[in-house]
Amino acid sequence: MMPMVMTGVERDGMLSLKGIMFSKRRGAFRLVATVVLCLLLLQYAAAEADPSQIYRESTNALYNLDFSIAQSGYETLTREYPDNPDYWNALASSIWLTITLDQQKLNIESFSGGSSFGTKDSRDAVNPQDEQRLRDTIATAIAKADAMLKKNPNNVRALYAKGISLGTLASFEATVKRSYLSAHSKAKEAKSLHQQVLKLDPTFDDARLTIGTYDYVVGVIPGFVRFVVGVFGVRGAGKEAGIQQLELAAAKGKSGSTDAKMVLLVVYNREKKYDDSLRLINELHAKYPRNFLFELAKASIYGKMKDWDNAIQVYEQILAKVQAKKDGYERLRIARVYYRLADSYIQREQFEKGVEEFSHVVASKDATPNEKANAYLWMGKIFDSKQERSKAVQQYNLVLGLDCDPDLKAEAEKYKRTPFIS
Repeated sequence: MMPMVMTGVERDGMLSLKGIMFSKRRGAFRLVATVVLCLLLLQYAAAEADPSQIYRESTNALYNLDFSIAQSGYETLTREYPDNPDYWNALASSIWLTITLDQQKLNIESFSGGSSFGTKDSRDAVNPQDEQRLRDTIATAIAKADAMLKKNPNNVRALYAKGISLGTLASFEATVKRSYLSAHSKAKEAKSLHQQVLKLDPTFDDARLTIGTYDYVVGVIPGFVRFVVGVFGVRGAGKEAGIQQLELAAAKGKSGSTDAKMVLLVVYNREKKYDDSLRLINELHAKYPRNFLFELAKASIYGKMKDWDNAIQVYEQILAKVQAKKDGYERLRIARVYYRLADSYIQREQFEKGVEEFSHVVASKDATPNEKANAYLWMGKIFDSKQERSKAVQQYNLVLGLDCDPDLKAEAEKYKRTPFIS
């Protein structure tokens, strides 16, 4: 990469693969969280003019979920070009994703539009040293951008870089810390900076990504909620305008095109444009074959389409790669795949196959307590449906012996007292 600020980049929008939704129960603060997630899952880090092999390999690693490789490369670049804010932004991106992975929030379900980020298996604890390192890295990126803006307040690349820095911080505050008010203020400022970029240079299409995402998210809020959150300054140009901006970024972005496509996956899923989602997933996964999140998303979309045969086929392909340690898929917990496959068989009403796959879940060393509990519950209900009461009760008792979610235990107690009726 050349020692100058860049126009944008390929980064980690792969997290937002399933949907942008809102929880009315959480109102404005939940909206803020979703806005932040979609705004900056987006850590742009490079420019098309950069010939650096280290940068290309690092960015490719980031898209392929090889975060330690990406982080190492970005650290090298910050040492070689310490005044370039884009390298610091790239490093911050890799640190943030590593933290998210450690919290078990780096999965499709974490961003499916429920009342909070993550799943019941996620955790919020973060290593203080990791958090401080991230904040210090972002602060350095902002300082480097500010130094350039001091010389030229209309430096569009510096404005763009500073917007990315603030967006990264906003995303961290929302996804990791759940500090939604702080996250919103940072996200709003990031959008404003990128609007300035477009005013100064209307051809800077990569900046449309942040603006389009924000406008889409605000545009899909129900009218009453939109009125309420307007008090907090949450306003956008509307859903359709947001989609248009995203599609322009995908089509014309110099190096943010991939990012825009990743966000469009979220949008198309929410709009139930599943064929468009599948098209983008196939394109992105072909380019980044080690990114198993794309293939998991593909199976999930087939499930939304009630195309369980194709969903099962994709999950079986994923399972085979995990078992063969192909394309880095061994990084994916095998119990997670078994569970998805079992659930798809149940939806397909192939209950014997479902029991077989659920048995793999409970036998897996990497299964979470909640995954095991859900598997036992399903097997218990299936045995109840077959009038095999003793086997069913055995499964419910196994749930009660786990350190799992209390709601799952309550369900097991319920069916232990009264047989499940299908």
